[in-house]
Amino acid sequence: MNYHLLRYTMPITLRLYFKKIFFVNLENIPKKGPVILASMHPNSFIDDFVIGIFAGRKLRFLARGDVFATKIARFFLASMRVSPVYRAMDNAQDVKKNLDAFNIYTNTLKKKGTLLIHSEGICVVEKRVRRLKKGTGRIAFGAEEANDFKLGVQIVPISLNYTNAPKIRENLMAQCGKPILVSDYKDLYLENPAKAINALNEDIYGALTEGAIVIEEKESEETAEYCLEVARNNNLKAALPIVSKDSSAFELENKVTKRVNHLYSASQNSFLELKEQTHIYFKKLNKFKITDKQVAINPDSYGWQLLALVLMGPLFVLGYVSNILPIYLGRKVADKVVKTVEFYGSVYVGASWLFVQIYYIILLVIAGLMFGVTGIITIVALGIVGFWSVLLRDQYLLLFDRIRFVTFKNKQANELALLQTERANINSAIESE
Repeated sequence: MNYHLLRYTMPITLRLYFKKIFFVNLENIPKKGPVILASMHPNSFIDDFVIGIFAGRKLRFLARGDVFATKIARFFLASMRVSPVYRAMDNAQDVKKNLDAFNIYTNTLKKKGTLLIHSEGICVVEKRVRRLKKGTGRIAFGAEEANDFKLGVQIVPISLNYTNAPKIRENLMAQCGKPILVSDYKDLYLENPAKAINALNEDIYGALTEGAIVIEEKESEETAEYCLEVARNNNLKAALPIVSKDSSAFELENKVTKRVNHLYSASQNSFLELKEQTHIYFKKLNKFKITDKQVAINPDSYGWQLLALVLMGPLFVLGYVSNILPIYLGRKVADKVVKTVEFYGSVYVGASWLFVQIYYIILLVIAGLMFGVTGIITIVALGIVGFWSVLLRDQYLLLFDRIRFVTFKNKQANELALLQTERANINSAIESE
């Protein structure tokens, strides 16, 4: 029950969590037959929510065995089609339980089902692909071997690129690679299973890397993120539709990070110059309390935006205030229980989702008992208004940024001219071949 509840309500939640979702090449996920989705894992359960909603297939998820420690956890995880995978790094004594777990995975594939596996084996918020663990290959070959290599298992690599995980109202760019047929490695596996697993892993890793925004060195992360922000603001996307198949955002960011990686590895002097340019530029933006987006847009006024948002103010206040309680409670839970950044977004979304369900069930019951059908329709309308209030909130924040920028522009035209020159230099550096 919990699986189906999540499947039909989480799409709304994800459209509120993200500003934009770009999911490219979904057609690479086969409609039929046994499939393993081999995914990157930068954002904990958010990764599962996203793929579970957009993959178009009923999934069986894998999670660390240590989260199945209690009966309550096992009950709820089982109801959401989550199965354990036991890792020596968590508890070496539990690894022997993987035999039963592998039987579940094999049966899922034998029934032409779909497994979601985070092949990196660990969740880390970073823009790079980590070397893959052997679990994906072992599960795939184990299922094929148990069925004389007649299953036709296909592996679809899925790269997940978050612009600023785990923060809310950011963007996601997901790329589905071409399916990899496990039986193509049959002869190698029968000759040497270890070599076959390594060869399969290398092909999955290559496909994940091809679809990933990669910052190769930690020392270049800050500079690369600054450059990515500038590039995004040169190519702003419309707020709607929220979900898109457009690949241009990925292509742009991939080009920028490749440029920064090249400068770091091949031309340290040029990289250090870019590093200094971006640092000075963004330090000035913070000093003047303006954003790069407004420098890129360079507006002269904000009159019509102000008028439009003032007129929509009552609708925004109604939707925002009437829906803020469950979201606030979700944030408080995340603030209290989460110790590492990788899990913050997942706990925030999960807790908020749960509180919203409870909140609206209570409202619907009360409104239905007091006002009948009219009351129920009113509460449903309140939920719709609440959804749009989140999108309106983005526009109010943009308006405040624009007001600050226009004020700055009118008072300090010379400083703005310097900022525009510095920004042009950054653009020149990241656009050069």
